[in-house]
Amino acid sequence: MKFFLKHLLVPALSRPPLSNLGNWLFGQGIPIFMVHRMEVDGQPFSGITPDHLRHCLQYLVNEGFHFVSVEDIIQGIIENKSLPPKAVAFTMDDGFWDQAEIAAPIFIEFNCPLTFFVITGMLDSKLWPWDAKVAHLINTSEKNSIDILLADEHFHLPLTNKQEKHNARNIIRDTIKAMAADSIEDSLELLVQATGISIPESAPKHLKAMDWESARQLEKQGIKFAPHTISHRILSKLDTASAEKEIMDSWQCLQEELASPSPVFCYPTGRFCDYGPREIAILKQAGFLGAVSTLPGNITEETTSKDYLFNLPRFSLPSDYFDFVRHCTWLEQAI
Repeated sequence: MKFFLKHLLVPALSRPPLSNLGNWLFGQGIPIFMVHRMEVDGQPFSGITPDHLRHCLQYLVNEGFHFVSVEDIIQGIIENKSLPPKAVAFTMDDGFWDQAEIAAPIFIEFNCPLTFFVITGMLDSKLWPWDAKVAHLINTSEKNSIDILLADEHFHLPLTNKQEKHNARNIIRDTIKAMAADSIEDSLELLVQATGISIPESAPKHLKAMDWESARQLEKQGIKFAPHTISHRILSKLDTASAEKEIMDSWQCLQEELASPSPVFCYPTGRFCDYGPREIAILKQAGFLGAVSTLPGNITEETTSKDYLFNLPRFSLPSDYFDFVRHCTWLEQAI
């Protein structure tokens, strides 16, 4: 019943005349959407399909929304200038090949600004992120279940189907996120032993990164690039010197490789516990204009102070079309 109500009510409530009343009563915030992996045949991860992404972008075009960049939003707040009505922005995190080869051309097709937050060590082919290694070990294990001791807690994790592997990946990742940064390698070694799978020196095909030449070509077509650290380690788990190095070296790398990188930062994993005043101070000292988190929410008039610029919220792009519409309209403010 809830499914049918949503699919009946959201289209009606998101269009005039009811949308006009809703905007007057509740206002309409600015959503920033983040996209991660695209769904690709043979890839073991779930993701957004190209058709769904096109469907979402076409909805925005048809309903008179205005595409803006994250930098546009930040500049508008800094300069106290109003953005176009019904503004919406899109971002993409990490820098995997499918994001560059499948998703980015769709944004270009719709003339939609996209800010690509890249892990520079990936594009340098010097590493692949620890959380991608966790995914690889879980997905390729042929065991029906694994037992592993992490952070003094024993986990028995079934792996007999795709959903169980999805759950196991999330449990392992979340546990490691809460541990000290210098525990990551030891935790990965324990996972290697539990799964019976070794970690290859370079990432397998479905976890390959885009390269810098691809980034340069996309930049020429209007895609913006910005830093997401060197290695995707959680900054709050690092000492000050290491946290600063992750931020500054990734920014320097972008400046060396690209013509005009965007001075906006993206915190790895992006929860409140993953960064804090120390990281914000480093970013401000380096001249960044702002930073994005993964905390869900719209940007509203009540939350556009300059202190807010380094805590900008984002929605993960929903796989459900009607949830996407809700995030874009007054319904998000009302519910």
